[in-house]
Amino acid sequence: MNRLTRRGCIAGACGFAMAAGLHRPLFAMSNDLPAEWVFGKVRVTKVLDVVQPFDAGRAYPGAPLEAFIQNADWLPPWSYDPSAQAIILSFHSYLVRTQHMNMIVDTCWGEDTPQRPRQFHGKWLENLAAAGVHPDDIDLVTCTHFHADHVGWNTRLRDGRWVPTFPKARHLFSRIELESLENAIKAGTTSADTYERSILPLLETGQVLTLDGVHEITDGVRIVPSPGHSPGHQHVEIDSQGERAVLSGDILHNPVEVRHPEWIKLFDEDKQAAYEQRLNFLDTHTDVDVTILTAHFAGSTAGHIRSRADGRIFRPLS
Repeated sequence: MNRLTRRGCIAGACGFAMAAGLHRPLFAMSNDLPAEWVFGKVRVTKVLDVVQPFDAGRAYPGAPLEAFIQNADWLPPWSYDPSAQAIILSFHSYLVRTQHMNMIVDTCWGEDTPQRPRQFHGKWLENLAAAGVHPDDIDLVTCTHFHADHVGWNTRLRDGRWVPTFPKARHLFSRIELESLENAIKAGTTSADTYERSILPLLETGQVLTLDGVHEITDGVRIVPSPGHSPGHQHVEIDSQGERAVLSGDILHNPVEVRHPEWIKLFDEDKQAAYEQRLNFLDTHTDVDVTILTAHFAGSTAGHIRSRADGRIFRPLS
């Protein structure tokens, strides 16, 4: 597809989505694209929560937003709405299944929380059930970090109390992430709401295992530290029968960052460390046979990082 046609696709498809009620067509678009992948003996299923726009100028303060149009020949059409100057963010979990365990990676916004869009009430649990899994079937949960959109379904409200959503699951949290959040709350530099709602109930039930460094799970699945976006950010790597994938967490939020890793992001707690982590991630995963499963790319979500004469691109699967 040439650049002019691609630009028309981005402007037309995303412009229509905004006019029609953005979350509905993009939700449908996401469901029309692959949502399950197999790597050796590991199966990964995307469990969609919600797809929403976010002001690109806020997300990337000072960045030249015309770069979205300049790179329209390769940027997926669900990445950006030029009419609203908005990036499109998908909020989803990954269900990782092997013959020995069922694991959830990130738990999205949760239910009965201030951030929950009412029209999506219950959809995440419905999508988990559609994948053939009940909360009681989950053995492990890991959150790449403790921002509210990654820990919400750790718990749910029952009789006025926050209780674990996955009563039989061990929760694998970064020790640095946990200690940093607790210290920030004590110092008064962050709210305790997310901690009290989504983290503390699990500590009280004894379901948390804190991690230091790389943690091998089973069947070629491991958790790897990647601090920057948050102090204890971690991602998940899969290496099974020679097939590899990375669940990258919030190292990346939008495909444009593959071309412009230097752009400062509102979402990153330590801007310089996040940039260095992002650049190292891209250097490590460019032109290699590793599928990147991103935490916030809409549409296909999964793809490969490839180099061209004019710079890196993200090439979605399918």
